[in-house]
Amino acid sequence: MTTETLPKPLTLKHPDVLQCPYAAYEFLREEAPVYFDPVAGFYVISRYEDSRRLLSDRTALNSEHATEKLRGAADPERAKRIQQLFIDKGWPRARPVGNYEGEEYRERRDLFEQFLRAGKVREYDDMVRDIAYGLAERIAPNGGAEVVSEYCEQISLKVICGLLGAPDDALPIVKESMDAMMANLGHIGTEDEEVQGALKEIAAQHYFKKMIDEKRARPDDTILSAFVNAKFDSGRVMTDPEILMHVMLDLFMAGAETSAKALTSGIYYLSQDPALQKKLQSDLDGHLRTFSEEILRLEGPAAGLYRIALRDIELHGATIPKGSVVALRVAAANRDHRHFACPAEIDLERRNAATHLSFGSGAHSCVGAPLARRELYWGFKALLEKVEDIRLAEGEAVSWIPNLLFRGIPSLNVTFRAR
Repeated sequence: MTTETLPKPLTLKHPDVLQCPYAAYEFLREEAPVYFDPVAGFYVISRYEDSRRLLSDRTALNSEHATEKLRGAADPERAKRIQQLFIDKGWPRARPVGNYEGEEYRERRDLFEQFLRAGKVREYDDMVRDIAYGLAERIAPNGGAEVVSEYCEQISLKVICGLLGAPDDALPIVKESMDAMMANLGHIGTEDEEVQGALKEIAAQHYFKKMIDEKRARPDDTILSAFVNAKFDSGRVMTDPEILMHVMLDLFMAGAETSAKALTSGIYYLSQDPALQKKLQSDLDGHLRTFSEEILRLEGPAAGLYRIALRDIELHGATIPKGSVVALRVAAANRDHRHFACPAEIDLERRNAATHLSFGSGAHSCVGAPLARRELYWGFKALLEKVEDIRLAEGEAVSWIPNLLFRGIPSLNVTFRAR
């Protein structure tokens, strides 16, 4: 797709744009840096400096109930029917941590940071490393693997299960519900598909509700126990729906699932560029952190961050009305030539690679970023120390999930040689 063949009217929900969005991003950055998507029902911001500035401007945008408002932007009646399904068969969808503001946000973020700040994450390094190397050693002799299910997802899911104290039998339940949550958040499927996905989420709610009850009766040192038993300054404790949302969306979906997709994208890029693969393997310690940041920049799993306009916003001659849903399309901003030289290329010498917006910016920057970076570091390091000559399997046709919010490859078969 080129800028000349973009669909009219342009919408980020078009199937061709979802598969290959880069021509659309180029058009938006250069011709319409403030754009109202008539199908999705939100305003799109696509340039780096605009996105970074707005993410830090608490007078212009906030996150209060942003996910709920995004769900209802295109079809509010459908959103109400789905929410009622959760009320009838499970627990109502509460807000993820990023959809709070003020004191409510601070007290929740403080709770997450007890377990996910950089200093604490260093305590998990041995666990993450051992999981990655154990999986890499298992697949290396096979000469190939479907790396999404056999490697990338296993790393991130096992890490989060370890932090929660969840048993191994949680993995298939979690995986099924994560796929459903990601699809439903993507705002692409039919209502029937969304209902089926909601029922899978509800099944996972029932599974984790049993764990919540256990942690209430027998507290321990896991992050789930901390959520269950925390008492905020106001004296209140979190409700079951709040805990379920923080576990299922904030930890598993926004944490584990996104890390797995970034790992997969990195392996895909390596399979397409033997020279890059050799250069990286020649000096893993020197290049691996920059490589991880470049993958996050080029194919960050969270393609957009969503906010609500607190006032009329004037930008580039356009007006975003107060109350509008605003999509800060960080996937477009991360390829803005005004900030990143040769933005479509992986540059292992890039000095500003870590300034990408894939983890957001400002007060609502991703609380799980330190853990995600360690998962990528050990995931790439373990694989590249155990195998070489990574290539796409013969006949493999790579596609990307049709999802408005997230970017990722659902399945990736590769071949390699054990080192």
